[in-house]
Amino acid sequence: MKKKKKLIIIILIIIILFIALGNLFAYLKNKNKEYNSIDDFDSVKELVQYYGCKYIRTKNSSEEGFSKDIYISFMTNPIDEEGNTNQNLYENIIRLVSMKMQEDYRIIDEGRNLIVRVYMNYNEDETINYTINDINNYFEHLKSLYTLNNKKEDNISKVNVTSKELQSIIDNNWIRKNSNLGQKTSSYEKYDVYWNNGYKVRTINNKIYNIVFIKNYQGEVFQGITVGMSNEEVRNVLGNPTYENSSEMEVIGYKLEKIYAFFSDGEISIYRIDEYNEEENKKFADLVTKLFEDKDYNTFLTNLTELYPDYSTYTQETDYVNIQYPLKGFEVSFGKNKRNGITIYNNFVGNITNEISIDDIENNKVLPANTYLNLETNLVFYDELERANEELLNREPFDTEDFEKGKFAQSDEYTVYFNEIYNVYTFYSIYKNNPDFEIRTQNATGIYKLTNNLFVYGVANDGIYVVDCYKMQNAKIVDVNGECIIDRVENNTIYYDNTMVKVSTN
Repeated sequence: MKKKKKLIIIILIIIILFIALGNLFAYLKNKNKEYNSIDDFDSVKELVQYYGCKYIRTKNSSEEGFSKDIYISFMTNPIDEEGNTNQNLYENIIRLVSMKMQEDYRIIDEGRNLIVRVYMNYNEDETINYTINDINNYFEHLKSLYTLNNKKEDNISKVNVTSKELQSIIDNNWIRKNSNLGQKTSSYEKYDVYWNNGYKVRTINNKIYNIVFIKNYQGEVFQGITVGMSNEEVRNVLGNPTYENSSEMEVIGYKLEKIYAFFSDGEISIYRIDEYNEEENKKFADLVTKLFEDKDYNTFLTNLTELYPDYSTYTQETDYVNIQYPLKGFEVSFGKNKRNGITIYNNFVGNITNEISIDDIENNKVLPANTYLNLETNLVFYDELERANEELLNREPFDTEDFEKGKFAQSDEYTVYFNEIYNVYTFYSIYKNNPDFEIRTQNATGIYKLTNNLFVYGVANDGIYVVDCYKMQNAKIVDVNGECIIDRVENNTIYYDNTMVKVSTN
């Protein structure tokens, strides 16, 4: 009997040794194994472990419609304490495991209460179709919840408006025709420039959307605040800003009782604060509710722009639409990216759907379908950042070799860009010493620098033109019945169509 027990113990020890040796050999084999493609992984277990996840087990799925349930522990949480998601890490694991699977399957992380349902029908952009905890855009959802839990209320600063032009605009409810702006000097892109008065204005739907006080404005805009002041000097007068960024173009901003005031590069940019209109908001909530019910995006967009024609941007491509309403605090996106629906910013007020308001979301932490939150950001501030940075980029000297010949030009004082969609040359004063302006033309063939303030361009079957940036005028110097393609400009001579013309620069 004792011999039998000893024999059993010896056999068990031998089995344990064989298992341990097998695991050791497998470890050494995998440790030295090179992985260059998905085929180099012998199993899903080997794959997920290689990428830092803990593999637990695989079994037949307990949910109908899925082949397997793969139990793992992901290498990290879906979102960190700073609000940064690990979407790329998670999607990389999902993508690689999917390359090993042939049918719909689930990945389950019990420790994190995550169920990833993966469908082997790919999206149009060749990405994997998956949900996490039954949520399509799970990581966007997490980001929304993070901003909800970390929302900051905008402080209202107090400062007196001293600019008579700005006060007149406010008193006239921002209606453009009722505002005495002076004589317009030029226009470019979305702005009218009143150079002699010291500001430029953008109008949307007959109301002033943005007025920017530029370097030659005379007098104070606010009590103790003038153009040309540094952001640090502004801080000394107004205190810590409500809004600020850390990009190359530093922008700081303050929310006042009726306006937003932003400061950058010595300029002062003003936007109005729209008063909440309950009746309009009810109509908006009706539109959104209906959209979520019938998914009729085209009808929604038509009705939305009829209700709110004062959008700041409307981008429409073959498979993508984006509309932004900074003053109302929301944007709408449909199409090629995953964030289809409505994004709510922290200056939004009122109902999103008939049943759910922004206050309901903040109190109950429940989001309507296809609704995303970015409550850390005021959409007006975001729009101002876009404007200020675009201004910076448009004025920066560039390497002409990086651009197609003749499409762009520059001198020591100006940069010139051509917009092919609208057939417009836009001239930017690099140091803001002169007004920016634009010239519209058809069939333009290319633009070149002649002097610091003179540029030349050709128009097919028309002629050669010279632009005087100081005068903001263009004049034809020679008629051409041909392609009128400029090859080069040297020593005040324009070479085109195998001929040339000398230009007087006096």
